[in-house]
Amino acid sequence: MPALGIALACSLAVGYVCGSFLTAELVSRHVSGKSAFDVGQGNPGMANIGATFGTRWAAVTLAGDIAKTALAFAVARVLFPADAEVAGTVAVVGATLGHVFPAWHRFRGGKGVATTCAGIILMTPMAGGAAAVVGLLVVLFGGYLCLGALAIPATWLLMVLALGDKLHAVAGVALVAVAIWCHGGPAAGIRTGKTPRASISEKFLSALFGKKR
Repeated sequence: MPALGIALACSLAVGYVCGSFLTAELVSRHVSGKSAFDVGQGNPGMANIGATFGTRWAAVTLAGDIAKTALAFAVARVLFPADAEVAGTVAVVGATLGHVFPAWHRFRGGKGVATTCAGIILMTPMAGGAAAVVGLLVVLFGGYLCLGALAIPATWLLMVLALGDKLHAVAGVALVAVAIWCHGGPAAGIRTGKTPRASISEKFLSALFGKKR
């Protein structure tokens, strides 16, 4: 039991440290000389970088966020081969926590969508990929990024619960909680009109139906 506790604590720390590296911050400073927190909407994530600097830099940001999650997952599994599945799972949760709550920026970071998607696909490729597709469809047809961000971990949690996968169900609860923390406010703002519709949804529906909704 002590050995497992060490594996859990170290894996969480590895994930947190990796997640705390905000790719958007590096990209923003490279492109503009300004912090990602000082450009656009002030969110150090792919969406803000894309809206501010273009698709190319959004892709770079996404790649970096995926890479840091994969690095945390791999390092934890290598460090604790006897508990590889548990270590990798905890590291993924840690990476999302580090991304959303980086200590170096007063625990104010990104929204955790990319790290969550990357993590659930690493842990359970089929269920994770399916949940990511559900999230995308929710954005495209529902019209709001926050709804898709909530749908991804919620869908994955339901899937792993249906499979009786207790380990990943615990991780799912944690990821859903983080998603609610980050996206619950914007989701509530839909009713009052405070949350803007996603431009990707408008473009998609316009192309599909020939007009905007």
